[in-house]
Amino acid sequence: ELVEAPVVEKVVKAPRDLSGAGRILFVEDEDAVRGIAARLLRQRGYEVIEAADGEEALILAEEWAGQIDMLISDVIMPGLDGPSLLRKARPFLGDAPVMFISGYAESDFSDLLQDEAGVSFLPKPLDIKTLAERVKQELHAG
Repeated sequence: ELVEAPVVEKVVKAPRDLSGAGRILFVEDEDAVRGIAARLLRQRGYEVIEAADGEEALILAEEWAGQIDMLISDVIMPGLDGPSLLRKARPFLGDAPVMFISGYAESDFSDLLQDEAGVSFLPKPLDIKTLAERVKQELHAG
């Protein structure tokens, strides 16, 4: 005798709203990665200032002193790396949250960040949805 399985209705949750507001300084030496991520963040309502390396980012951080809501930076870049950039740019950033992105394990450079608070890490390859979620969490925490 066949017994019919009960019909289970799937409850589909509406996607969480990943839009937000704020000015993000995005530092990444790979043009394609930076372009895709910046476009995504702009589509979500953020203003994105792009920098191709740490030196350019430091200049922009000074120009926009006190007006940057979040720094997202690659860790390993030619010239000024992410942690060095953060140390030099922190006076211009105030207590803005910082997210480092890297293909290396967080433990490989965590000792460089031991004096820094408000720093998070996102591994590469970047998952665009995760990036949007994490940015929203960092900028709209509390």
